[in-house]
Amino acid sequence: MPNYMLRLAFVGTNYSGWQIQPYVPTVQGVLKDSIERIIREEVKLVGCCRTDAGVHAEDYVANFRSSKGVECLNVLRGLNSLLPKDIGVYEVKIVPDEFNARYSVKRKVYLYRVWNSEVRNPFLYPFSWQIPRRLDIDALYEGVRLISGLKDFSGFAKLEGEKNTLIHLTSEVEVRGDLIQIRFTASHFLRYMVRRLVGALVRRAEGKLSSGDLKNFLEGKHCPYTAPAKGLTLERVYL
Repeated sequence: MPNYMLRLAFVGTNYSGWQIQPYVPTVQGVLKDSIERIIREEVKLVGCCRTDAGVHAEDYVANFRSSKGVECLNVLRGLNSLLPKDIGVYEVKIVPDEFNARYSVKRKVYLYRVWNSEVRNPFLYPFSWQIPRRLDIDALYEGVRLISGLKDFSGFAKLEGEKNTLIHLTSEVEVRGDLIQIRFTASHFLRYMVRRLVGALVRRAEGKLSSGDLKNFLEGKHCPYTAPAKGLTLERVYL
């Protein structure tokens, strides 16, 4: 059976994450229903990762198999016709049979946006965490340097049976006026890891945490600070 790979983007505001759950809208559920309407066959839709409720994606990878052999262009056009306006599919192609969106990913890039101003930006508001009080950017840079490299991030995660909590993380900060963008790149991420890293970094930049506190989290102490989901975007998936 042909193995179809999809690349898509979505605004996560109206969804309870990627993974199908009963009684709530999810990206996987909406996408699966649309695929099955096009090819008239039940499919198993595999995604590259879970996302929390409210998290967005500029680049998300999924795959499914079908015995119908529908042309990729027809799938692409059909999906963009059927899907709601907050989900868009921009690539459909046939990939080798062994390709699996969950296990074939080499690394992912997450972007977190902080809007550091008392004045609301209505264009960025759905995609950022607004913090009115001016942050200490030097402390933020210091915190990012501290968490980068090969570290155990179990203190920043909700562990669900994961054995590999030792992750090589690349982190960087970009400041453009009142917009602070923090990028995280790794082969894999733990649940809530990025949002809790951002929560701790922001509190460090507010002067509410010390470098020693961050080190304690990296040594396994539970981090209780979780940044809002709406500021987080899955920016890039590398295969």
